[in-house]
Amino acid sequence: MVDDIGEVVVDAAGLVLRHAGGLVVDLTVDHVFSRHTARFFHGVGRRLVAVATLGGKRIPSSLRTVPRGVSARPCRSDWLALWVGVVGWIALFLALGLGVSHFL
Repeated sequence: MVDDIGEVVVDAAGLVLRHAGGLVVDLTVDHVFSRHTARFFHGVGRRLVAVATLGGKRIPSSLRTVPRGVSARPCRSDWLALWVGVVGWIALFLALGLGVSHFL
């Protein structure tokens, strides 16, 4: 009887943690792909691509204007810049964290 109650509590806790984790992931994805944050990561990515290719590959700015009433249609280079920006930003913080934690 006591084992059954313990299993129910563990199952309930697991369910709550899975839903909370899913909520955190959903909120993070929504934030990364929001208007201003996406522009930031796109800008970081396009600069990283330009530096990595020594200026050989240039991705247009994310500050392009779209005529009123027309939806923006991102091309492959826009998605590349966005993902390079997100991954580059994560790599930067990981490198800083690992480098600074050595001195703590």
